Formats: sequence, C-alpha cells, structure tokens
Amino acid sequence: MVTLSQLTSNLLVKVSQATHQTLALPTLIFFPTARCNSRCISCDWWKADGADDLSFEEVRRLSDELPALRTRSVVFSGGEPLFRRDVFELADLFAGQGQRLHLLTSGLLLERHAAAVGAHFGQVTISLDGHTPTLYEQIRGVNGLPVIEAGVRKLQAVSPRTPVRGRSTLHRHNFTALPALIDKAHALGLAGISFLAADVSSEAFGRTSSSRGSPTTGLRTAASMTGLLLDAMEVQAFADIVERTIVSHAADFASGFVAEPPEKLRRLPRYYAAQLGLGPFPGVQCNAPWASAVVEADGAVRGCFFHRIVGNIRARGLRAILRDEMVAFRKGLSVARNPVCARCVCALMVGLRSAV
Repeated sequence: MVTLSQLTSNLLVKVSQATHQTLALPTLIFFPTARCNSRCISCDWWKADGADDLSFEEVRRLSDELPALRTRSVVFSGGEPLFRRDVFELADLFAGQGQRLHLLTSGLLLERHAAAVGAHFGQVTISLDGHTPTLYEQIRGVNGLPVIEAGVRKLQAVSPRTPVRGRSTLHRHNFTALPALIDKAHALGLAGISFLAADVSSEAFGRTSSSRGSPTTGLRTAASMTGLLLDAMEVQAFADIVERTIVSHAADFASGFVAEPPEKLRRLPRYYAAQLGLGPFPGVQCNAPWASAVVEADGAVRGCFFHRIVGNIRARGLRAILRDEMVAFRKGLSVARNPVCARCVCALMVGLRSAV
C-alpha cells in the first residue's frame, strides 16, 4: 500500500517533470566503490582500483542532503558495494537519515558479510547470469556460482525476512538459459528474478574514461560489447524461447516471481532485433532523471545510469547540482526522441501509486 508520504513524493515528481525542478528525489543510486571482484564481459568496473572513491566524510555530506530532497530509498550499486571495507558504516549514514537501503551485489562476498547485510539492507538483489558454474564463469569471469549459493543460504539463515532476488542480463551467451534461470532462482529460494538486455551503447558500467583514480580505457571492444549482440537467427530463437517460457512458467508470471510481465519480457528480443536494424527499438516510458539520481564512486552525478555526467558532488553539493546542472539537462531531454533513451535497457517510471 502506498503511504501518504509516498503519494506526496510521487506527486512532487510529476510536478518536477513539468517544471524540471527537483521537488522530490525518491531514489538515490549510490556507488560506494568503483572496485569489483567480478570480471564480467559486459562491464569494466573490475579495471578500477578505487583510489578515487569518495571518502567517508564526503559520503556523510551527501547523506545529510537527502532529507530535504524527500529521498526514501538509497540503492547501493557499483562496482561491488561489499568490496568497500566501511560499506556498513556508510549504510548507517543513510539509514540514520531515514532512507531504506537496497543492495545490488554480485553475491561473492555475501556469505562473509551475511549478518551485516541482513542488519543493514531491507532488500538484496544478486546478479544471476548463469544457472551452471560453467556458464556463470563464462559470463562473469570468476567461478562464483557455488560461492553465491552459499552466501544466499547464509543470508536466509541469519536474516530470513530479508528478500533476496535475482537479476539476469540476457545476451548472446545466455539467452537460451531464460527458463533455466527462473528454475535456478527457485532452487536458490529467491523471492523472484528480473531480466534485462545488455546495454551496449552507453557510458554505463565503468566503460568511460573519467576522473577515477585508475580510469578505464573507455573503449568497447568487439569481443566484449558487440559480441553480446544476437544475430538474426538468434533473435528469432530468443523470441521463441520467450514465448515458450511465458507458457511453461505461467504461474511465475502470474505471481510476480518473474518481475517482468510477458509483454515486457517480449521487449528483449525486439531490442536485439533493433540493434540489427530489423525493426524499431521498443518504446520507452521513463522518468528516472526526474525521480532519481546516480552518484558514482568518484562523486560524478548522472540523471540515470546511462546518460552523461552532469556534475560532481566534490565540486558542488547534490542539491546545488539538482537545482542547476540537472535542470539544464532535463530541459534538453526528450525521452521519446533521445537516442540514449531509445536504447535503454532499464527504464524507471514513477507514478502516483509507485512504492519505490
């Protein structure tokens, strides 16, 4: 049920869309560190050394700004959040300001930190890109599936009320595993699973050179990026697999165990078809740049994961950036016509009844 506070905040987001001001920022996505202990074929964060990560005091100043922005939730992303030694002290900063905390993690350090994760985070999402150890290692670069399984069991044992969900990025290497990944989520005792296509065209996931202490190359190689795309025969095969999965796992769609309704899941093969010029990209409805902001590990601020950097909290506070640079960015953004938005794989739409 949506509370009066949430309803008020959501209404302010709708007004913000009309004015481009930030009357409320329900969600902040925060990267505690640029470091990562996976070596995924779709991401370059693992190349960073974390030398330019925000200090504890810089994060404290960020957290102090959030109550005035009516921020309800902070999503720890990255990079691998649990790779930062003081990650739970950082979590306390945000929790102390009244925000709910959500952890996005590879799960590789979950067993070691299960008790602290359960104590600090209201929900946890693990990356689950392969249902077998071989497929998992092929995609994520480490032999981590058994470690994740142990971590999930430990978290469920010490904090049974903390929902743990899976998130899979589907591409050429694993699209055929769609139904098996749903089954694997059940086998792990997860609360659900969601699916995305692979982003291959934006600056997200550490794939741009910046002011980070150990900047990535900023280059997308054919092997790591366009190699994720499907060819025409695979696109058709993917579409067929989606249709069969909708039938074979109908109960999982009906219950919401699979987060995406059937029509949204059908967008994934259409996205890959569009990458080949075989049709338009699926239409996008999104107000993420008006309802949320991303603060990366070095303080860079974006309107969402995929758009350009608009400022840095080391130079100006978040509220000042939202008041000035973000307003200018929003005024120049048409979700319906922007090429970055057209290729988006992870849209967010906050409506009046949204509980995010």
